[in-house]
Amino acid sequence: ALRCCRISVSSNYRFYDMVTCNDVYQWIKMPGAKVLPCHSSQLRLMSLHPSAKQNIETLPGYYERIDALGEHGMGWTVLFNGRFLAMFGVALQWQGMAEAWLMVDTKAIHQYKIRLTKGARYFFDHIGPAFDLRRCQIMVSVAHEEAVSWAKLLRFEHEATLKQYGPDGKDHLVYARFYRD
Repeated sequence: ALRCCRISVSSNYRFYDMVTCNDVYQWIKMPGAKVLPCHSSQLRLMSLHPSAKQNIETLPGYYERIDALGEHGMGWTVLFNGRFLAMFGVALQWQGMAEAWLMVDTKAIHQYKIRLTKGARYFFDHIGPAFDLRRCQIMVSVAHEEAVSWAKLLRFEHEATLKQYGPDGKDHLVYARFYRD
């Protein structure tokens, strides 16, 4: 069930429906997994891709932003067999448009690749209607080939290349998924 929460965006307040951990658990269809609100302490226990680690270290306040998304019901972590497999969420940019993000444990992705891919696909099938989105987008570093392939598997369409976009100055690809015709 969705419930309302208040999220501070700059100095203005907006009202959005909050997706519960139970909602996400139902969507990802991973029996035996547990879905928790995301928290930076979980992220610190994950083995991350080198580019993800570099971005976290480069971006000021990254851990605080992760904690805020978890507190506001917009970021989640999947725990399976005692290991944090993935942390993900959405950041609503304005009504109808969100940017999704994902951090995957590099050790777990090889062991649970099919489960994580199916779970992520189900998540994106549901998150659009849950937040009444027209569009959900992701930014993927061209240097992260696995993430580029995964974006396509999750039914995102390539839209553009952003030159020198990332904190590391590398090009990024914009992928979008649309929920309305």
